[in-house]
Amino acid sequence: MLTSCGKSESVHIEAEDNNFKENVVTDNNQQEDVQEEVVEDNATKSFKDYFYADEDNEYTYKVIEFLDEDVSEVSVEIKKLDEYDNGNVYAVNIEYVDCPGRYYWGTSDRFNIGTFYVTEESIYVLFDRTDTPTEEDFIESGNIICSQDMEQNVDGQLTRITNDGDTCTCLLSNTLTESGFYSEYEWTKGKGLTYFRSGYGAEGEPIEIKMQNE
Repeated sequence: MLTSCGKSESVHIEAEDNNFKENVVTDNNQQEDVQEEVVEDNATKSFKDYFYADEDNEYTYKVIEFLDEDVSEVSVEIKKLDEYDNGNVYAVNIEYVDCPGRYYWGTSDRFNIGTFYVTEESIYVLFDRTDTPTEEDFIESGNIICSQDMEQNVDGQLTRITNDGDTCTCLLSNTLTESGFYSEYEWTKGKGLTYFRSGYGAEGEPIEIKMQNE
């Protein structure tokens, strides 16, 4: 009877063990399926969908901070400049009267959010351009500010891009000094630039705006 009980207990334990192994295999398969779905989703993601749906338009942004100005909202104008084989070029500017703090180092216009080249794989930006940059200009000299997750530091210029669902966030910052200039862009699929801020490391002369009715 002891031997019989031992066999019965052994069979019971073995059955539980097999059941556990089957569950582990099932769970692993489910995790692999999820990972494959994520990889496939990322591979087919178009970052054109993260730019503004309406071209040549103005959008209203709620002001969180705007230099030393007492203002509750500002307009941001989107202007299409050109079309290339792989994407389109746009200028994005804050529409507001001239005021103290507008120019970085007295020359760089902070109301000019950037000139953007929008492709399936990435959104590039160039700053302080009065002309229409070529595709080569963007690829060779521009910053990628909307794409798959990435982080790089080139000569003290940090670029960090993260994706969370339908939101892609990019932080550009100067890491060579604590008071370095920074800018942050938050893109939302189907809406465009839903949040933007820029300023200095010590939070000097900040601009921080958020799209209304996003």
